[in-house]
Amino acid sequence: MANRPTPTALKKLAGNPGKRPFNHAEPMPTTGAPACPDWLKGDALAEWKRIVPELDRLGVLTSVDGAVLEAHCATYGEIVATVKAGEPLKAALLGQLRGYAAELGLSPASRAKLIIPKGKEDDETAKFFSH
Repeated sequence: MANRPTPTALKKLAGNPGKRPFNHAEPMPTTGAPACPDWLKGDALAEWKRIVPELDRLGVLTSVDGAVLEAHCATYGEIVATVKAGEPLKAALLGQLRGYAAELGLSPASRAKLIIPKGKEDDETAKFFSH
């Protein structure tokens, strides 16, 4: 299976390690965080509130990223509810969360590919990524 192309915003944050030219024809939706859906509740909403401000500050979110953010947060909420209920975790849920996290740059492996230019990181960024 071929590797999927890396979005330009993430490629720029990573410092373009492959030195491949940027796709200047890549569709660029309006930057900024999408609106939080009113149906997110509990731990899913807490996850949205935890990750979206920082992802927005890093400049990787656009107006069309709502679905993957919602799916990540809903899956996270489902995992927390499962654990709180004392039920065994399903591998499929963990796989889904891993996939969404990678898409959003939230996993350790995907984050290791990113380089934040000097002066862009602050105490809040360090705190966010240290968890």
